[in-house]
Amino acid sequence: MKKIFVPLLLTYIFSAQSASASIDVEELENLEKQGKYQIALDLIEPWRLENLSQEKALEVLLLQAKIYRKQGRYEKAISTLDYIEQNHYLNTPLVRTLNNEKGINYRRMSRLEEAETHYYRALKAAQELENNTLIGLAYSNLGTLYDHKNQLAQAMQFQLKAQDYLKGSDDHSIKASNFYNLGDISVRLDDYEQAEIFFRWALAEDKKHGEIVAIADSALRLSQVSFKKENHLLAIENINEALKYLTQTNANESLSRAYHMLTSSHLKLQQPDEALVNAHLSLDFANKAQSSVQLIYAHISVSKAYLSLQQPHLAQNYVTELADLVAEEAHAPLAIHYYEVAAELAFQQKKMDVAFSFIQKALNARRLNDVKVNNQKAQTYRNSISSLVQRQQLEVSEKEKALAQSQLQHNKLMQKAWIIAGLSALFICALLTYIYFIKHRSANLAAKLYQQNLKQKEKLLADISHELRTPLSVLKLHIEALEHNLFDDNSRAYSKINDKISQLNALITDVYQLSQAENNAIELNEQIQCVRTLSENYSYDIQRMTESHKLDFSSEINIPQGATINIDKPKLDRVVTNLCKNTCLYTDSPGRVIFKMYQHKEHLNIELQDSSPTVTDEEIPKLFERLYRVESSRSRATGGSGLGLSICKSLVELMSGSIDIKRGTLGGLDISISIPIK
Repeated sequence: MKKIFVPLLLTYIFSAQSASASIDVEELENLEKQGKYQIALDLIEPWRLENLSQEKALEVLLLQAKIYRKQGRYEKAISTLDYIEQNHYLNTPLVRTLNNEKGINYRRMSRLEEAETHYYRALKAAQELENNTLIGLAYSNLGTLYDHKNQLAQAMQFQLKAQDYLKGSDDHSIKASNFYNLGDISVRLDDYEQAEIFFRWALAEDKKHGEIVAIADSALRLSQVSFKKENHLLAIENINEALKYLTQTNANESLSRAYHMLTSSHLKLQQPDEALVNAHLSLDFANKAQSSVQLIYAHISVSKAYLSLQQPHLAQNYVTELADLVAEEAHAPLAIHYYEVAAELAFQQKKMDVAFSFIQKALNARRLNDVKVNNQKAQTYRNSISSLVQRQQLEVSEKEKALAQSQLQHNKLMQKAWIIAGLSALFICALLTYIYFIKHRSANLAAKLYQQNLKQKEKLLADISHELRTPLSVLKLHIEALEHNLFDDNSRAYSKINDKISQLNALITDVYQLSQAENNAIELNEQIQCVRTLSENYSYDIQRMTESHKLDFSSEINIPQGATINIDKPKLDRVVTNLCKNTCLYTDSPGRVIFKMYQHKEHLNIELQDSSPTVTDEEIPKLFERLYRVESSRSRATGGSGLGLSICKSLVELMSGSIDIKRGTLGGLDISISIPIK
């Protein structure tokens, strides 16, 4: 039992590991959207990546780098991106993605020059891809970069340019980022009305995209603008919306900041009880976040809430802790907040001298901070103006360069135009010459064809005259002989005369039928015929004819049962009869004739083979010519008109078929007909 159980257990474990080895990229993306970064990273293990295809492994690694960035682990993110760059084929879309991600990471590490290099590489790749959404993202990132450089005018230009490219885009995440950046710049320019519009647009796009952290961040920024505009009720509404999403994440610092802002709004609305509750929540999340700055703001919130409730004894401990925290941080705006809270505490404790002292410190610190802030703003505006001027100069330089290149291109195009015009003129002359030559040659050819037709007609008339002259001469002689009673047996003479009249009638009929066939004056009367019946009738008729000429006959018939053909039977009968007569007339006795009739694919085939004599290869193509006979090759006098094969060829072609003559295996000729079965 143990021997059986252990292998089964090992098999189960191995199969379970194999099943869990696969990584669902869609699941990872959903976790990333929900802000569950660590869970997503735990699912991505090196041994699991080894089991993935290269394409899927690339998707997972890019998502891993993105999560590292959102966690603030920028060095780790760049290391992952470098690994991708070294181990994967770098096509243009991947080059754009890698440079875009590296640019974001370097910017957040304040390595702005490196960030700018990667952003411009990403822009170039996006332009090569001719993708407006990606071009817009590149310009938006450049705008954020120049915002960090305190070049607000240039930053705003890039963001507005990005907005133009993103019109009509369905990538809500990129559009939200662009609106968010425009809102940030508007706040820095103290344009809160415009900032509020941009942040509302950003929030709407974030909701369409569905990334929880981004939605919460946009809602939080919107509430900050509402707070700046003294619209505290709206600020509370926006903060509560942000908290609805933030509570689904582990963003403790953002949660602390949201509750701090909520505390401030409630204090402004003189709602100290609500403010106190939110202040303590802010402090709890600040302790979890281990952020010294956010811890200071949380202590300020709690201290102000207790002081608003006229409970200085409860505020005392928090103000004392606040003093230590501010001393460690050494940040002027935080120190001002501390001085103001300490002054209020001293005032409620009736320590007027201490309160006055803190008020004085707050005023001095605020004055110094205002000077510093104003100087920074002035420097920012100077940098923006300087950057704008440089940018305009660069644009002018680029326009001049583009104009020079355009002029050069214009000159080249003009040269090409003249060359093309010259070549076109030359081509037209050549074409006209060629047309004239073709027309002249066509006219000459038409004239030659006309002359040939005349000659053929003259020859035909001469041949027909010759063919008529012989029986007519014989008729005349016999008639004259009858007039002078030169025949012993008049009945025999009349028989000869009748034969010659029949010969003349047959010749005239053949000429008439040939003329009709060549002028397409014959109409087909097609009807459904049984092919087996046709073959039996033809075999019987040919056998009788060959036996009358003392020739051996055999037939080979292979027709499927029930086979039919839509054909003009009288015309096919004429063709077969003509061919049979021709065979009997031109085959020496004793000789042999073979009749074949069979169906091959979609065609009905008829063959007649005879024994010697045959004709030369040069004479075979002439056999279909009118009034052509080869008496020198075929030793017997035939008495034929020489039109039979011509008539056969015309009738077969009228029935969409083909006729062919070649040397046969019996020593004579092999005539084959192929007619399509309709």
